[in-house]
Amino acid sequence: MARRSQVRAGTAGGCVLNGCLTFLGLLLVAAVGMWIWLETQPARDDAQARKNLRARVEVFRHRLGGAAADGILSDTEIAQVFPPSKPARGLVGVTRQGGAVTVVAEVLGQGPPRSFLSVYERSVAGCYAFEVAAASPGAPRPSVRELPREACAAKPAAPRGSGR
Repeated sequence: MARRSQVRAGTAGGCVLNGCLTFLGLLLVAAVGMWIWLETQPARDDAQARKNLRARVEVFRHRLGGAAADGILSDTEIAQVFPPSKPARGLVGVTRQGGAVTVVAEVLGQGPPRSFLSVYERSVAGCYAFEVAAASPGAPRPSVRELPREACAAKPAAPRGSGR
């Protein structure tokens, strides 16, 4: 004779036991998913901050080209294009060689603000050299190259508002 199970199928005891195990299994899957999402959040925020940094570099390049459109690029115009944004220093230095101008600036990129357990915002700073070629017809398109962070840290801050 075959043995019968203790709880018959279709009774309340079988549904409670099966439903409870299903719920606990789903709760475990949700907890592991939440843990993975929280662990990878800083990397996603850092990527967003770097994307914002690249976009800001393009904005500064466009503004510098607009400031140089009249053929004269004064220190005052350069200082207005690169305002300081803490913790980045903004304008670091200006080098003039013939008609060409090289502007070294520290640019800040910000990630999305977060307020889970603590309020923070991921920020990334980069050092860039913006080179404007000698006077040419029309608005010049400055070239941009990334410099090591030490290049911005080593130079003294450029004087603000000195006209030229």
